[in-house]
Amino acid sequence: MTSAPQRSMATFYVVIALVAVNLRDALTSLPTVLHEVQAATGASEVMLGALTTIPVLCMGAFAILAPITAARFGATRVVWVALALLVVAMGMRLWAAEPWVLPVSVVLAGIGIALGAGLVPGIIRGQAPDRIGVATSAWTTAMFVGAAAAAALTVPLAELLGSWERALAFWAIPAVIGWVAWTIYERPFRSPVTGGMRLRVAELPWRDPIAWALTAWVAINSIVFYSSVAWLAPSLVDRGLTPSQAGLAFGLFSGVQILAALTVPSAIHRTQRPRLLLATVVVVGVASLLILALGPTPAALVALVAYALSLAAGFTAGLALIPMTARDPLDAARLTAVVFTVTYLFGAIGPIVCGAIVQGTGSYTAVFVGLAVVGALQAVPIPWLRRGAKTRAAATVSG
Repeated sequence: MTSAPQRSMATFYVVIALVAVNLRDALTSLPTVLHEVQAATGASEVMLGALTTIPVLCMGAFAILAPITAARFGATRVVWVALALLVVAMGMRLWAAEPWVLPVSVVLAGIGIALGAGLVPGIIRGQAPDRIGVATSAWTTAMFVGAAAAAALTVPLAELLGSWERALAFWAIPAVIGWVAWTIYERPFRSPVTGGMRLRVAELPWRDPIAWALTAWVAINSIVFYSSVAWLAPSLVDRGLTPSQAGLAFGLFSGVQILAALTVPSAIHRTQRPRLLLATVVVVGVASLLILALGPTPAALVALVAYALSLAAGFTAGLALIPMTARDPLDAARLTAVVFTVTYLFGAIGPIVCGAIVQGTGSYTAVFVGLAVVGALQAVPIPWLRRGAKTRAAATVSG
């Protein structure tokens, strides 16, 4: 990627945001129309959970390949291909009533997300080393904006466009915009391949304690997040909300996360006590999940906001710590490969297990109690999480 000082930093932020806005809408647009999907395809609750699990598994499997493919073809070209995959994945949802379409779509989306997201921390570390907090805020804010818009607008779009399939396919439009912007700005197939992102699996920081602490933090957050993405909207319908109301509530859940995305990366960058912030995130998240599980509907809707903020704060803090603890762009790529591979593979467990619980018990209470227990485990890696590459270098045993 061309050096950011040679171009407008504002343009750099905009292009990064146009990529990031497509990294969650493939996931958050689907849960709000699960009832329609089930009616059209006859899918079971476990299969519906798998529609969230499958892309996360693909994200985990391909996260480790992102820097490897970047070494061979160039990071710019890999991001270009990732966006093209997202265009295809979202566009084919026009035919989502066919039973095979959504499984194929979520596989392509998972690969695209993994390849795109896997290279962003390294790009930020290399192009904005003195503005990591701002650049990470632009990335995460755009990601949550895309997630919120897809969650809140898919049901109204289905009513406006006349079908839920067209509403799902609508989200190919921002993917096309991101793909075009990236093509114009980076000119990926007119740029030389640099080999500067070379990576071998044996060189990953497998024995780095801080890398594993960061991986555990993000992985636990993702288990809870992806489980919520899959089952939060259906649980609200089960409470008596209409699908449209549940979609709006799910949109609120995604939308308020923008506040955390705007503020947490910079706060992590500035604070001298990041672990206090992380501990607060865990406490608020666990309390909110218990209210969602056991509280009356009005209290649950209030807790939904606090829960969304805690989830987003935990996720964006983890993303910000990746480039902050990396020594250089290559180290950021290695660290990202470990964090995202383990995170997504474990994150994929949540939705399908929750689907089995719902199918077995007929209730969402056990789901959210279980997620509260999992969320509490996020406190375990906090003592090892510090800010700064020097601290991590001192703690690294090897790699």
